[in-house]
Order: sequence, then structure tokens, then C-alpha cells
Amino acid sequence: MRISLKLILISWAVLFMIIGGLLFNAYSRLKPEAFIALLTQQIQRNYPGAELTVGKVSYRFSLDFNLNLQGIQLRRSNKLLASIGGVELKVPWWLLLVKNGNVQVNLKNLDIFIDQDAAEVTPSALDPRPGVSQTVRVTLPDYLVDAKFTLRAKEISIRDIHTSRRYFNVSKLLVREFQYGKNSAFELNIPITVKHKDAQYLSDLWLFGDLTPETSRWLLNYRGEFRTKEASDRFQIEDLVIGGSATFIPTSLEVTSNVNLVIDKTPAGKGQFHVDKESLGISLELSRLPLTYFSFVYDEIKNPYLVSPEGNASGSVKFLRSFGNRSAKVTGKLNFPGSLFLTKKDSINGQWQVGFQDSRWEVSFMSPKGEASFFRRSVIDLNTGSLTQYIEEIGFSGLDLGITIAPVVPVADFAGSTFGVYHSTTVSYKKCLLGDQVIDGQFHYGITPEKKFYVGELTSSSGARLKLSFGQEAEHHSIDLVLERFRWNSSFRFLQPFFSAEDGVLSGSVEGRWDDSWEKGKWRFQVNSTGLAQSAGKIPDFIERTATFFEIDSKAFDKQNLTVSGKNEVLTLVGLTLDNLDQLKITGSLSSRQKSFLSLAYPKNRKAKVIRKEVLETYWKQKEAQ
Repeated sequence: MRISLKLILISWAVLFMIIGGLLFNAYSRLKPEAFIALLTQQIQRNYPGAELTVGKVSYRFSLDFNLNLQGIQLRRSNKLLASIGGVELKVPWWLLLVKNGNVQVNLKNLDIFIDQDAAEVTPSALDPRPGVSQTVRVTLPDYLVDAKFTLRAKEISIRDIHTSRRYFNVSKLLVREFQYGKNSAFELNIPITVKHKDAQYLSDLWLFGDLTPETSRWLLNYRGEFRTKEASDRFQIEDLVIGGSATFIPTSLEVTSNVNLVIDKTPAGKGQFHVDKESLGISLELSRLPLTYFSFVYDEIKNPYLVSPEGNASGSVKFLRSFGNRSAKVTGKLNFPGSLFLTKKDSINGQWQVGFQDSRWEVSFMSPKGEASFFRRSVIDLNTGSLTQYIEEIGFSGLDLGITIAPVVPVADFAGSTFGVYHSTTVSYKKCLLGDQVIDGQFHYGITPEKKFYVGELTSSSGARLKLSFGQEAEHHSIDLVLERFRWNSSFRFLQPFFSAEDGVLSGSVEGRWDDSWEKGKWRFQVNSTGLAQSAGKIPDFIERTATFFEIDSKAFDKQNLTVSGKNEVLTLVGLTLDNLDQLKITGSLSSRQKSFLSLAYPKNRKAKVIRKEVLETYWKQKEAQ
């Protein structure tokens, strides 16, 4: 049987006409104008009065319909609600015939803008008329209802409409063969940027899992990990795996999720995550979280006694961010074992606790038996990350005073500090031991915007007492010291650089009042000592230099008494009395503006002649050698 060429050509022509008809039918339903009209219809349904503009449109039609839209913007009342850098849509043409196939959507640079100064944050707020839906609704053409969708998106952001500040960002989103009622795989990358003071810490959260979308809700299961982009000695996230399940309500754009944290294959915590159009909330219960994860906020919790947080912490953290009023709240409490460091070599083991509520941070320590405690409450400027004020209390009970006295700041260092951060410190002692003595006492000092204050008192079981007070208000300074048979110890540093000693008993008083310089103020100094050993500082140096003018070694005398008064840059040496068997007394007048002199007499030997010497060197004003 012979088939003519004419019949073959007619058959091919009919076939091409059928294919062409199918293609024309597909094109008529998928042409750019129809697709843009569909988008406009959905926009008007959810955002009445909004205007959609498209910068550039291109397309091609082969095995699939490929549509590219660039420069898409959604505006209402001259406000930019959203923008998309580019959308690529790939629809197989046979999908229109069999209504089955895989539609590919590629999207990049999607920015959703939130106007936090306006009341409207939902579609319904744009049109509050009765009957207007308060949820986002999308209607698909019938030929897309049973289709599968593969979505690839890059750089999705939620921004402030006025400042373009980014609140939330997704670097990458991939959903494979999405279809209602079917299980699909997804991949998500969320960059995490933490800015603190002048530093910036960058990490990525990668999530992988599956989702099952239904009309009313989507169910998701996921697992992922943090990947640190920039290593830092102060902040590193390593080996942290996150997993859980989530529910997404498409009509209200609401996500609720359970979260599980795993570190080195060991559970580290669990919690909940919730986000909707109004707020973002995170609540975590932590069981084993490395303290290195929080090292970038060490300045908020640091103090002289918490040298370096190490180990693992347990506790809870809650974070709530409101999109409508630019507010964020963070609260939490962490516990971890550690030491209270008194000196580089002396420490007390116990339990630390860090609590925070927005700008208020509380750090505390307690030893197992309660013999040592610490509490500090700080206020942090969250914009700069700097400390604005703090109050701290340190307590010791029944411990060695020679060790626990170390936290007390010397009054001279405190007096030389500048006005700045408001703070106060209280160090208290209850039945602490020093040799055979039982001592109670307290030191309390601090700075307010108007003044400085420093008071301290120690009382021994034998009735001996030390009482110290310093104050500064504007240019006015005052200091008072009372000593009653007080035995000095080598561990006492609170009078340095004026006085220190290995041992000795002191009695007497010091009174001082001055403005711009101590030499011009009024002074009264009367102190006697017995058995002073290894003394040092400006006062012992003054005694030694004074005695040296008469070739006398003051340290050879077990009993010493110094009485000095001062006024208008003149020190009157009422008497420096040195007494063993032969008592001697040095008196005189010392001034940098007129002649100074010293006189030596022997009160017990009236036949001894008084020795008088002129003093040319202002040794009483010289600073300690560096």
C-alpha cells in the first residue's frame, strides 16, 4: 500500500494545528497580561486601594511558559508596602490539559515593609469596613489547584517603612513540589546578626525538614544547626543543633513551634517559638548551655569576683519583640557553678546566678553553707551596651578576715576615682576571724551624681574599734578616722598608700577638711602605736624622714606618738614622740611658703639641750617613688 506525500503533509498539518491550538490555548490563559491581572485581583481582595506596579516583563514559550517580572512594587497612599526584585514563573504547558505538573517559582529580593508609626499592621486595618476579611486570602485558577509548586527564594526581609531597618531576614528558602495535602521537603537559611557595642557577630541558622500543608494549617518538622561565619574569642556558636515541630496558620501568617536544642548529641534545652503579624516571641528552658555562648555580654555581668564564666549554665530565657511599637523585652535567669575570686590565688566555690529583665541585670553568688554571698544589680544602656549604674553587696560570715578583706577598695583609690557611673558597694563581715579575734564590721562606699561617700567600721571581740569616713561634695572633701586599741594586720589595704604594717596596735584620730588641695585645708592628726612592725606608706615615711634629720632611727622605738595640725599650707608638728627607755620628742613647723624648722628635745632629761634645725626640703609633700 502506497501512502502519498500529499496525505503525509496533510497529517502533519493537522498535527501542527492541534499542537498549535493547544499552545494558543495555553498562551491565552498564561499570557503576562492574564497573570498580572490575577495578581492585581488578589491584591485588591486583600489590600483594597493598593496599587501594583511592574517595572519590566519578559517571557518565552517553549516546553514551559517562562515569565519574568522585575521591579515589582506594592503601594498604598504613597507608602511602599512591599517590593520584589524579580519573580520567575515556569509553568509546563501540558499542565493546562491534565492539570498536573510541577510549577517552579523563583523569587529574589522580597522586602515587606511595616509602618510602626501607623495603626494598620494587617490587611483589615487598611479597610476597616464591616464584612472586610481580616485575613489574607488567595484564590488560584482551576488549572493550578492540583499542581505542585517548587519555590526558590533568596533574600526575604521584613523592614521598617521609614528607616529600611531590617527586623527579620531569610537568605534562602527552598520548598520542593509543594501541594496541599501532600508532604514536601524544604530548606531554610536564616542569617543571625548580633550587634553589641562596637562588635558584630554573624551566624547562620540552617533548617531542613518536611511540611504537610492543609487549608487551615501547615504542619512542619525540622532539624538544623548554627554555623558561625566569623570566629571570635568572645562569641562562638559550635555544635549546636536545633530541631522541633511547627504549625503555620496561613490565614493569619502565624507560626507556633516547639524547639529542642542539642549540643554534642546531648540535650541542652527546649522551648517554644511564636510569631505573627504583631510580635515575635521565644521561650527557652536550658539544661546545659555553654557559657561561652554568652561571653559577648560578659561586660553586663562582669565584676571583680567573676573572673571568667566557664562551664555550662541552666535556666530560662524569654524574648518578645513587638513589631507595632518598636519595643523588645528580654527576661531570663541562668545558673552555673563557679568561684567567687577574692584575689588571684584566693577564691570560694559556690553557685552563680544571672538574671536579666530588659536593661536590668542581676548577678548573685552563694557558697554552699551561705558563709559567702554576692549580689549586684546593674542597669545597662541597651543602645550602647554600656553600664550606667550598679549596686552591689558582698557578705562574709565566720571566714578568715585576712582573706575576705581583699575586696575592700582603698579609700585613696576611691577618692581619686572620677564621677561617672552611679554605683555603691557594701562589704559586710559577721563573726569573721583574725588570729584570736572575732570581728564584725562593714564598708559602704559609692558615687552619686552629686557626691562620693565612704564609711567603714571594724569592731573586735576585745572592744577594739576602727571607724573611717570620707566624703566629697563638689570641691569639699572631708575625712575622719578613729582608732581604739585596734590591732593592725598585714592584710589591711584600705589605708594604702598612707599606711600599712605587718602588725601593731593603734589608737588615735584623724580629721581633715579641704577644698582644692589638702595642704590648704584644716587637719588634726593624733595617732600612737605600739609594737609597729614592717610599717610603710606616707605616714611612716614622714615619721622616718623627720627622725632622720637628727640621725635617729624611728623604727628602733616600740612606742610612737604623732600629733600634727595643719592649716593654710602650714603643718605644725605638735609632737613626734618616740619612747623606749629614753623618750625623745620632735616638734616644729613645716611650710612651703616660709622657713621650716624642727626641734628635738628629751622630756625625761631636762639637762639635755634642745636641738633645732632648719628644714629646706619639703619632704612631707613629696610623692612616693614610682
